[in-house]
Amino acid sequence: MKILIITILTSLGFIGMPDKPELQLRIQNIKNAKGTIRIAFFKKGSDFPNGNDISLAKEIKPTKTGELLLNITELPQGDYAIAVYHDLNGNFNLDKNVFGYPSEPFGFSKNFKPRFSAPDFDDCKISIPATGLQTSIKLID
Repeated sequence: MKILIITILTSLGFIGMPDKPELQLRIQNIKNAKGTIRIAFFKKGSDFPNGNDISLAKEIKPTKTGELLLNITELPQGDYAIAVYHDLNGNFNLDKNVFGYPSEPFGFSKNFKPRFSAPDFDDCKISIPATGLQTSIKLID
């Protein structure tokens, strides 16, 4: 009887669910295989997208142009905003032109394209459920 109850609870999702779901993140429009792609995950109330109070940061060295697929399992379910940039010159900064617009490829979750200012958290918010999520970010250059 005990085994039957455990089997039912597991199949309904009450037990046995992973603490941290899998986020499959596809970075698209990579036009250069040098440098480092830097990815930051922010929770609501953090300093999005300025880089302070990051929930998780990743650095990936691209080996080819095109796209990159990442499987991320370090984040608990919840709401996040993602900021990405391709640090082509390795100076650990998102370089900008004289008008303050990025001169290196960048992108945000929900493929938000800023017009006159940086986005707010809600502009880029994605929700990662317990079952995981697939999403993509197309770099703007």
